[in-house]
Amino acid sequence: MPDQSENRIDDDLLGKYLAGETDAAESERVRRWLDQDHSERQEFDRFERIWNTAGQLQQRPEARPIPVDTDAAWQKMRSKMSPPAVTPPEPAAPEPVVKPLPVEPFQTRRNRSWWQSPAWAVAAMALLVSGLLWVLLKQTKTEPVAEVAAVSTNGKIEKILPDGSTVLLNKDSKLIYPERFAADSREVQLTGEAFFQVKPDPSRPFRIHVRNTTVQVLGTSFSIRAYTDDVRVAVQTGKVKFSASKQEITLVKNEQAAFSAKKDTIIKAPKFDANAMTFQTGKLEFDAEPLSKVVKTLNEVYHADIHLANEQLGGCTFSSNFKDESLDYVLNTVQLALHLSIQREGNRIILDGKPPCL
Repeated sequence: MPDQSENRIDDDLLGKYLAGETDAAESERVRRWLDQDHSERQEFDRFERIWNTAGQLQQRPEARPIPVDTDAAWQKMRSKMSPPAVTPPEPAAPEPVVKPLPVEPFQTRRNRSWWQSPAWAVAAMALLVSGLLWVLLKQTKTEPVAEVAAVSTNGKIEKILPDGSTVLLNKDSKLIYPERFAADSREVQLTGEAFFQVKPDPSRPFRIHVRNTTVQVLGTSFSIRAYTDDVRVAVQTGKVKFSASKQEITLVKNEQAAFSAKKDTIIKAPKFDANAMTFQTGKLEFDAEPLSKVVKTLNEVYHADIHLANEQLGGCTFSSNFKDESLDYVLNTVQLALHLSIQREGNRIILDGKPPCL
């Protein structure tokens, strides 16, 4: 039977095994040696866990270091794993004494195999990259984007948005938009009335949040009216999506629809009303329109307070075209055409009529 010392594993091979640098044959030799003695195996496993824990702590950039005395553990393991000294029998005659070559301290070997191993180089590179990414992300942390409010009170104003789109705000209107749009969308909020000419950008949909509705476009021109909870959208060019909580419709050129807050629904108009664009075009067009609708349009366009003296007048029809005319001029034209009288009570205007209109 061979002597136990012949099967011992030297420190160099154990260090390589712990650092993961042994080849298949060397690894198998260490495993066979550990399987021969259960006590040696337990001590080696305990030290291996200490070794791995120390390595893992080195690779975690944000973890606080935990002191692990791997040298003391290694020396303790060696003392338990080394075979007890055996006193040789008295030799009959002097024999040559064979002394082992000086062994380099394990601490030096362990440092060299650990710090110079490919695994440590990869870990060090990962640690460096992680640190650089952390600094970069900290420096490029997204800051809140300031919002801008464009408000029109007594007249119309035009605004150019950060993406180059233009907005014409009507009287008593307000638009809120960011100083710069996000990378994947363009979001604004509108109260009142506005005409939009949106710059095409398929990668960043343009959305207008109006009351309880949303209008989404890619590139088009259209008007939105929302002085009350009711919202009207009229499209001049392109295509938009007009949506509320329970409904969504698509509008194309020369189509319009209105959201009724009371009914919580969107109703598409049977035909396009060019007067929905009057505040932007300056044009008023009436082609045999009932006087009731003429009055409604004038109230919207001029922010007026016009009423009919009786419901029968609403059935009278009126035809005419106007371009950038004042309210007084339009009312005088209606008065002459339908033989009406005009009464004023402060800002309130009352139209009354006599035959032949009735």
